[in-house]
Amino acid sequence: MPINNSSTPAGWYPNPGGGQRYWDGSTWLDLPDPDSNGKPKRKIRKKPIVVAIIIVVLAVVGGAVAWKVDHDAQVAAAEEAAEREAARVAEEKATQEAADAAERLSRSASVTSIESSVEEMAVEHVNDGMYDGPILSVTCSPVNGGSTDNLSETTTVFECFVGTEDLGDGRMRGRTYHATMNWTSGEYTYGFGAP
Repeated sequence: MPINNSSTPAGWYPNPGGGQRYWDGSTWLDLPDPDSNGKPKRKIRKKPIVVAIIIVVLAVVGGAVAWKVDHDAQVAAAEEAAEREAARVAEEKATQEAADAAERLSRSASVTSIESSVEEMAVEHVNDGMYDGPILSVTCSPVNGGSTDNLSETTTVFECFVGTEDLGDGRMRGRTYHATMNWTSGEYTYGFGAP
């Protein structure tokens, strides 16, 4: 920095505090530093901006974390509800399958009961001389596509065969009987002849 005297030519000189100052040849002028493009230098306060940015970032991150936690909780609750519903449906299905199996077993036992009743009637017919015996076997089968396994059927018609003579080779000669079972009431009727 020039000494304050008139022998130092006018011009810009380094300022010990930073930047430059202008010496007019006799005194220091308070002119803006030419390195600042003619604009006075200002100090930018960085701390408030940095703090504001950090606050905004933390708010965004906190909001994202809260949304993620809430979303994950909703997904977990939905999955838990779906699992409970699936378990309930599976339990209902198992209960229904057990009830259906029990009904099929009951229907099978009912067919055995029908066959016993038809056999008793056939024995009476032999004893009354309607035809010759002895009664060798009795089998009753659903007719017209009926089935004891089809639980939607409320009535099944059976054709019953009463075997009275063994012809060999698995063949028999005999008489035809019929029966009709009402699955709803559990009652059946039976008689001599084809259904």
